[in-house]
Amino acid sequence: MNETNITEKIKALMDDTGCEEAEAKMALDFMGGNFNKAIAFVGAMLKYITAYKAKISIKNENIFGLIHIITNNKNLDLLKFSTVMSYNPVIYEQDIKVDWFSFEKEIYSCRLLNGVIENYTKTIDTKLKEFVNVNLKDNKILNAQDVKTVIETFFSDSDVNVEIVAQELTLREFRKLPDYFPEEIPKESSVTDSSSLIELEAIVFEDSAGKKVEDVVVGDKVLAKIIDTRDIAHYIGHLIGAKKEQTMIPIPAEVQSVEKKDNGYVLKLKYSDLIFGVSHVETGRVLKILETRDTTTWNTKLLPFLINN
Repeated sequence: MNETNITEKIKALMDDTGCEEAEAKMALDFMGGNFNKAIAFVGAMLKYITAYKAKISIKNENIFGLIHIITNNKNLDLLKFSTVMSYNPVIYEQDIKVDWFSFEKEIYSCRLLNGVIENYTKTIDTKLKEFVNVNLKDNKILNAQDVKTVIETFFSDSDVNVEIVAQELTLREFRKLPDYFPEEIPKESSVTDSSSLIELEAIVFEDSAGKKVEDVVVGDKVLAKIIDTRDIAHYIGHLIGAKKEQTMIPIPAEVQSVEKKDNGYVLKLKYSDLIFGVSHVETGRVLKILETRDTTTWNTKLLPFLINN
């Protein structure tokens, strides 16, 4: 591949995903120059955009509202902001777990309902937006609890209750409308393509009160640390929170497969859609289990009922 093509691919990848030049180069290099696979890699790893979806009730005034805030956590910019405030309690019944675009549509739909306080909504739209924007950079707002605190502080003179959830997005996901205009992904760029999966050597922590490796099942969550020494491993460790300063740290991982091999087992651990850990565990080892899958089958649960009847 000539240098001009490489430069064009790097620029296209940066434009399409919002990643940095160094990140684009690494993604293309690791994916052998395959542009579609590089997009999938960056998309799975670099989630800079966060949509905060909140609903509030101001109890002493019987006012209900929805607040939508979208930020770029990389440079702490406010990308979108919208609200609706109303005396109508149906506002507070809205589901804040829907995707960001559906939630934004819901806010504008709710503005047409009876009970909306138009002037108050406009005031909140302006003043709360300014308050969030200032706090975003001054206090480095990076998660839902941070945003919840900012909203509660803004309404500190009132008896306010705030419920909030955060949805992480890549720039590419943010630019396309979720679920409404599905993007056709070329088959070769599918994130399930085994050639685009990244496997890193890892170790699973042990615990005498845990579960023997022979009894571990798919779906169990374990505590594992990446011990892969490759440069890409350290880069990925930083992205997924498995590296603190210069040291790899243990983080939860879900067991994807358990394979008996020689004198032990090979556990495949999932960190993200593209990132997996592979750990070799000797037979008889007792592993630390953070969360276990319910393996009780329907017929086992039904058996006592059948015996008693």
